[in-house]
Amino acid sequence: MFERNLFKRNVEKICEDASNYVVLDRPAHAEIIHGDTYMDDNENDEESTKMPLLVYGSRERRPSKPHRFKAGALNALLRVSEKFSNGPYLLVLDCDMYCNDPTSARQAMCFHLDPQMSPSLAFVQFPQMFYNISKNDIYDNQARSAYRIGFSYESLLESTFTGYLLHCRGWTSMYLCPTRPCFLACTTIDMKDALVQLVKRSSGLLQIGLSRFSPLSYGVSRMSILQSMCYGYIIYQPLYAIAFLIYGIIPQLCFLNGIPLYPKVLSPWFAVFLTVYLSAIGQQLHEVLSDGGTTLTWWNEQRIWVIKSVSGSCFGCLDLFMKWSGLKKTTFRLTNKAVEKDKLEKYEKGEFDFQGTTMFMIPLSALAILNMACFIGGLGGIILRRNYEEMFGQIFLSLFIMALSYPMIQVINIEVFGEDTGGGAWFKSLVTVMKMVMALDDGEMTVEGEGKIAVTTVMNNRGGLAIGSY
Repeated sequence: MFERNLFKRNVEKICEDASNYVVLDRPAHAEIIHGDTYMDDNENDEESTKMPLLVYGSRERRPSKPHRFKAGALNALLRVSEKFSNGPYLLVLDCDMYCNDPTSARQAMCFHLDPQMSPSLAFVQFPQMFYNISKNDIYDNQARSAYRIGFSYESLLESTFTGYLLHCRGWTSMYLCPTRPCFLACTTIDMKDALVQLVKRSSGLLQIGLSRFSPLSYGVSRMSILQSMCYGYIIYQPLYAIAFLIYGIIPQLCFLNGIPLYPKVLSPWFAVFLTVYLSAIGQQLHEVLSDGGTTLTWWNEQRIWVIKSVSGSCFGCLDLFMKWSGLKKTTFRLTNKAVEKDKLEKYEKGEFDFQGTTMFMIPLSALAILNMACFIGGLGGIILRRNYEEMFGQIFLSLFIMALSYPMIQVINIEVFGEDTGGGAWFKSLVTVMKMVMALDDGEMTVEGEGKIAVTTVMNNRGGLAIGSY
């Protein structure tokens, strides 16, 4: 046990300084770690365990040549495998993943060796499962669909892109979900790593969707319309950021100025909006409950959807634009694989950890403060005009967004007031925003915390509102 703990500490220490060990200019290297021999050198003993051939491979890296990130490394391993074993089948595992069932390869081979499907079967897909998912899953990491194979170069998401190309070329795949998970991976346990992964994923998906391989043009002519629609739904998901920003800003500003956007509550047309909203909420709730989740899991998914749409997906779209415009080079962002005890405790309790997410918090904080300010200012106008039926839809929308934004409200209170206000986060935030709204006559008002953050609100007599932080 002592040796194990010592080895664990040494590995964690090396991981902290991993960047110091990366050599960007090196030749190719292949080394046989263990030959194809028996462990006890007794080939005639039936109980002897034969160890497979184990080869370490390090590809060539030159600063002047593109290395194609993970896809390039996998293709280099393919060439090494061709020289040493030339095996017809491959099993690829990430560094944060391990095999949970030794019969997993045999289960997959049952499909590959089936003569009725083998000629066209490209890969067998197992569900993506995690061994450190908490019961609340506050970061919504348990994906319900994903492709995990392939080494094409056109996108950082080489797995999704290659699986998509294989389907476009007529290959088929098999989805296998056994009772015992065959593979388990390590998921992110803090907001920073979750959003960094989302930025990479959003940028990579849009890179596919806006290229010549778009499922709306390239895919629809090479696969069924339903399959291309499924790929389109996945690939264009980052564009949710645009729709959410519109729904999070425009209705609130109209509410502040007394402009109704939705039909009256008693109008038959209001039932149309209500049906669409309830059907979308009901579908998501049904998926969560049928997957073994709870209503709390559903609520956490709603909250993290807001956070990811406004921050991760938005920055992913911006990241792709900067790459296309030449303002930024394509980079492969690595997430932290080491597990910190304090972060793990927060994650198990279902508490969000926003440490290190300063840039991601800018649009989230602005949206939360904007909704509170517009809600308080617009509510005063409704009381004077008494047009509750016309503004009910916008009142509900603002309240729903404010409820989803509660984790950000807590962070804002910690930064502004210098303390974790807990259940009083709403009270202090509303008091602060009410002071902003009541500053109409003064024209400008500044609310400052303990040197950490300053929020400036400017309002004019036409109902215009500007919120900035520095």
